[in-house]
Amino acid sequence: MTTDASAAPLRGGAVGTVTAALAVAAHGMAGGGYPDGSALALLAVVSIGIGAMTALPRRSTVLLLLALMAGQLFTHIALSLSDMTGMLHSHSLLPSTAMIGFHAAASVVAALMIASAERLYGPITSIVRAVLALLTPLPDGTAVGRVSMSVAVPSVHGAALDWAISRRGPPISVY
Repeated sequence: MTTDASAAPLRGGAVGTVTAALAVAAHGMAGGGYPDGSALALLAVVSIGIGAMTALPRRSTVLLLLALMAGQLFTHIALSLSDMTGMLHSHSLLPSTAMIGFHAAASVVAALMIASAERLYGPITSIVRAVLALLTPLPDGTAVGRVSMSVAVPSVHGAALDWAISRRGPPISVY
């Protein structure tokens, strides 16, 4: 089994990606168009921010759900404020009740899927590691294990750090 810290970056990436995908899909289906230019930049900033906040080594499905819902709200606001291909939006800054319901349902499903994937991350990677260990044999022990090197430390005039001072100079005397 893995620790919470090993799956945290994957959780953050999944939350950021799902936030952006749900926002673009819902916004496009609602007639708002697809993001380009400043809308895409705002969407990326919000998605990366939400993903980074959930990439902490703390595993809680409730916090994951809250992050996804907050991401949906912030991406909706970001996409509503931006100019979508020169057209005005077909919906206002505040989402309708139906849109809130669909975003909430999609956030719940996404949170459950991400939490399930995170809990399966440890067992799946341990199985992959076990299979790969069978396919890649261990070294037989006859190979040379170490390479040793000795470094001569010159001592000029008996000073301890005199070797660190470069004696190289121009080929002729400058005095």
